[in-house]
Amino acid sequence: MPASPPTAPAHDRPYSVAPDETARLPFRVRLARDDSDLQRIVDLRVTTYGRHIPSMADSVAQPEPDDRRPETLLLMAESLSSGQLLGAARLIHNGVQPLKLEQTFAVPGLFQNRFVAEAGRLTVLGAPESRMATLSLVKAMYEICFHAGIELAAITARRPMDRVYLAMRFDDVLCGRKIPYAPVGHLPHGLYTMPIHEADTRWREAVCPLYPFMARTLHPDIDVDYGVVRARFARPLSGLPERSPGVRASVPAPTLSAVSA
Repeated sequence: MPASPPTAPAHDRPYSVAPDETARLPFRVRLARDDSDLQRIVDLRVTTYGRHIPSMADSVAQPEPDDRRPETLLLMAESLSSGQLLGAARLIHNGVQPLKLEQTFAVPGLFQNRFVAEAGRLTVLGAPESRMATLSLVKAMYEICFHAGIELAAITARRPMDRVYLAMRFDDVLCGRKIPYAPVGHLPHGLYTMPIHEADTRWREAVCPLYPFMARTLHPDIDVDYGVVRARFARPLSGLPERSPGVRASVPAPTLSAVSA
């Protein structure tokens, strides 16, 4: 597959069908560029977690180490009319160190020798403009994973968000069980995975109700800089690291602007 230009054109879309229409969104989805963007994301987390999980508000009041890692992408859904941050998400891969979810969810072999991305800290403001922001962020993350050569996407979720991923034909790794997950206040979460190169086929064969939004509609307001994606989501040339979960690689963590400028 040829390398994508900074914004992937229509012919480079990871879908098996041509788009039927182009639709505008009331927000723009883009990558965070600098520490100012990161602070806005942190403020959004405080607001959303404070509303739904008040006990977590203090714990997310500062940027997390994973926010600044060189293998992390932070996505933002930003209102076109007001500039307000309506939603955000974090995408991180296992090319430098094992994912945090590997320390909680006992799934021997699931991630072994596979280039995996974990989606997390998906937060959306409860505002009229933020409708469809969750799905738009998911679409952006899927397209990033496809273009970066990610083999498997993984996400944790509790009710009712788990229904979104089940509707999108993610595999329910725990078969309906939920277990406490420390990064989200030890609340019970399930683990859901999607083999990236099966996603389009799964959605088509299941007549997924979200497929028209994902595949049949062009969204120019999902405006991802693929130059940054290539810089942060390059698969290690020497292969994936084989370390016990929790052992960090000695890779410096630059500021966001170091690779986003």
